[in-house]
Amino acid sequence: MIKKLVLFISCVLLLNASSAQSACSVTCDFSKYNAFNASVRSAVMPGWGQGWNEQTTKGWIVFGIFSLSVFGAFYYYNAAESDYDSYQKMGSINGSLYDDYKSKLNNSRALGIVAVAAWLYAVADAYLVANKKSKLYTYNKIDFTAYNNDGVMLKYRTKISL
Repeated sequence: MIKKLVLFISCVLLLNASSAQSACSVTCDFSKYNAFNASVRSAVMPGWGQGWNEQTTKGWIVFGIFSLSVFGAFYYYNAAESDYDSYQKMGSINGSLYDDYKSKLNNSRALGIVAVAAWLYAVADAYLVANKKSKLYTYNKIDFTAYNNDGVMLKYRTKISL
């Protein structure tokens, strides 16, 4: 009885999901040059918004700082966990393993704070720079459209600087 009920509910949910998908279509246009689109790009991947603002060197620097600090935070956190496990297995209270654990945990926290700060800087900087530069671009887009043999449409939009 329960299997039939679960199967019935699954079929109803599947049919509703497929009909709702065909009835509702949401499109997001991120090709328009404005401050919101630049900040969304930096929120997704720090440095992308700076590249969108034609500041590629700054974008690579922000992305490098963010990615290295995230990698370092995870590395030190995992090293701290292994030191803590070794400390617990050893059983001594006054061991240097606990000091190593605390040091690596503090390094992990500091690098995590750097990563969050780099991410917030990327979003804020992308927004502010794009807000200043948005007057330099037209809102007319150039659309390049191509169709393949199966009828699939490929569309590319670009911005034009004055």
